[in-house]
Amino acid sequence: MRTRTWRAAVAAAGLALVVAGCGAGGDDDEGGATAAPAAAEQSGQAAGPDQGGEQSPEGPDTSDVPDPVAEVNGTEISRDEFLSVFENQYQQMSMQAQMTGQPVDEAQLKKLTTDGLVGTELLTQEAEKRGIEVSDEEIQAELEEFAETNQVSTDEFIAAMGEQGLDRDAVMEQIDKQLRVEKLITSEFGEFEVTDEEVEAAYEQIGQQQAMAGGGAGGAAGGGGLPPLEQVRGEVSEQVRVQKEAGAMEELSQELRADADVTVHL
Repeated sequence: MRTRTWRAAVAAAGLALVVAGCGAGGDDDEGGATAAPAAAEQSGQAAGPDQGGEQSPEGPDTSDVPDPVAEVNGTEISRDEFLSVFENQYQQMSMQAQMTGQPVDEAQLKKLTTDGLVGTELLTQEAEKRGIEVSDEEIQAELEEFAETNQVSTDEFIAAMGEQGLDRDAVMEQIDKQLRVEKLITSEFGEFEVTDEEVEAAYEQIGQQQAMAGGGAGGAAGGGGLPPLEQVRGEVSEQVRVQKEAGAMEELSQELRADADVTVHL
């Protein structure tokens, strides 16, 4: 059973392609950022949905966000849908900005969010076109796994997602979409394997990033910022797998977009 985190739960609400977009450029700093939360959670550093972290007092400027933000083969991506994703990502990036001292690039984040939502819609449409189905039992099992992993009841999980603007029906719908897309990616690329070397490299990168953020020279184990690898191997491995899956999602979504009718208004 795969490890599920609050961040993975948010990915089920349409963020998976945003993550893929952040890593698509091949920049080591950006690509490694998606692997950091798993190890950090084990050391008690990750924020849950009710913790969030501090956001810039003025918040992001969303006055230029139209409704709809985009249209994908006739299906609209609404302003509300965009904002629920963008504001959550902005909050997380603001937390990183506090450590690095680098301001959040709102223009880039808006583009990544839009591209991510367009890509997610393209993948969802392709899954439907191929007749990929998800049962109510699979959706319920996924919901229960989210809740169990985070040691809360399903009702508490739904309530936490409600704080991010998703009611029960929306959560179930997004889980449905997530599972359909996962099945689509598996049918297209097969299962993603993770090697010990990849896990160790990702862990080392996380340690280097934390050392840089903290201004210290200590490594992951020596600097005290991360627990020993063996304590978080499963979580780091899952993050590497998720990165591979996100890269595959990005690849397929770009292929689909080449032949799609996409209009972006932002």
